Amino acid sequence: MEALLAWFLLKLSFFASGLGLLTIGAIAVSIILFWNWRQALASVLLVQIGVAVLIVYVHGVAQDWAAVQIAVMMLCLLILALSAQQVRPTLRMGWSGAWLLRSITVLLLLASWQVFHLKLTLPLISPQIVQLFLWLGLCTLVLLSLSDTPFFTGIALLLWCIPVQAVIQILLPSAMLFVLIDILQIVVALACSYLILTAYAPLLEAQPVVTDLTFPSGEVVIPTWVDNDVNGAPRPSSNGQTHRTLPPERTTEYPFAVGGPQ
Repeated sequence: MEALLAWFLLKLSFFASGLGLLTIGAIAVSIILFWNWRQALASVLLVQIGVAVLIVYVHGVAQDWAAVQIAVMMLCLLILALSAQQVRPTLRMGWSGAWLLRSITVLLLLASWQVFHLKLTLPLISPQIVQLFLWLGLCTLVLLSLSDTPFFTGIALLLWCIPVQAVIQILLPSAMLFVLIDILQIVVALACSYLILTAYAPLLEAQPVVTDLTFPSGEVVIPTWVDNDVNGAPRPSSNGQTHRTLPPERTTEYPFAVGGPQ
């Protein structure tokens, strides 16, 4: 099993290069640009695999951590996918603006990155990896600001957990924190999955059944000629309408009971 895992990570060692860092950042931005639930699921999984491979090859984190983290992310995405599959006809209605609006948002994000020179330093972590984590955090904030649906909110929260889990594993390699964040990811996926089903579930309203016992009551407006003049010709009211109260319903009293004469 360890040999298979090592072979898998070796095949994906491309993510540990400079071009691999740009690829991970581009995959994260593609979630904002395309705003498709299937593409979002695949992109988050690719980002998780890329970050896991990057941390293993650059900072020498144990391969078991990478395998468990990828497995937990696959489980969380599977939970979201099952809920999204149930409401896929209505999930497309949750698009956040037009494609042009999201493109302008990404351009503003890139311009802000270049103008303000956003930098963050963390001990024991390579500056290039820190910049990648900062970029993933900004993409998460953009997703949270644009999304009004529980699905993309869950996608943003899972994307945010990826750099947090990696930073904690490098700085504080503790099994307790590792398990705690994994449990938090599963709880977030379950909560968002439940909200997806409840937000898009059809509302069934009971329609009243009209029977012989239900009649309109009160006054009704009858557009008609209401009375006659002295010559017998019909004469309308001032507005051509009159409010005429319906007479009470007549009831017939039978002298005999249902069983016959008494």
